[in-house]
Amino acid sequence: MSSSYVPVSDIKVVKSGDTYAVEGRPRETFEILKVFHPSNLPGKQIVVGRVFVPPNGASPPHTHGGASIVAVATDGAVLNQMNNQEPSISKRGEFWYEAPGCHHQRSENNTQENAEFIAVLVVDDETVKDGYHSIFVLDAEKEQS
Repeated sequence: MSSSYVPVSDIKVVKSGDTYAVEGRPRETFEILKVFHPSNLPGKQIVVGRVFVPPNGASPPHTHGGASIVAVATDGAVLNQMNNQEPSISKRGEFWYEAPGCHHQRSENNTQENAEFIAVLVVDDETVKDGYHSIFVLDAEKEQS
C-alpha cells in the first residue's frame, strides 16, 4: 500500500448506468453468506458477508443503514478511512469496527493483489425489510434523493 493517499475531497464518484463507482477504479463485490435471527436480539439480525475487492478496487463513500459492523481481512490488505479519521490499513487477520452511523469515506485496495474481508453486521429487521441493498447507502445516492 502506498503511504501517500489522495485526499478524500479529491475522490471523484461517477455513475455508469445504475452503478456508482470511484472514477477509474473497479467496484467491490458483496456476497451474503448467512443471515441469523438470534432470539436474544429481538428486531435485529446478524448478516455475515464476504467482500471481494479487486486490485485497485474501491467503494464510493457510504454508510451502512445503521448497522454495527465487525470486519476481518481474510486476504490482501484493505485501506479504510472513517469519520474524518486518518486512513488505516488492515491486513490478513486484522479487523476493524464500524459503529452505527459511521461514515465510511474510503474503502479500497491500493495494491495489485486481490483483497477480501468478512463483514459481520448487526442490523435492524426494519432496515432490510425491502431487501439487503438498504445496508449499503452510498453518499452519491443520498445526494440524488
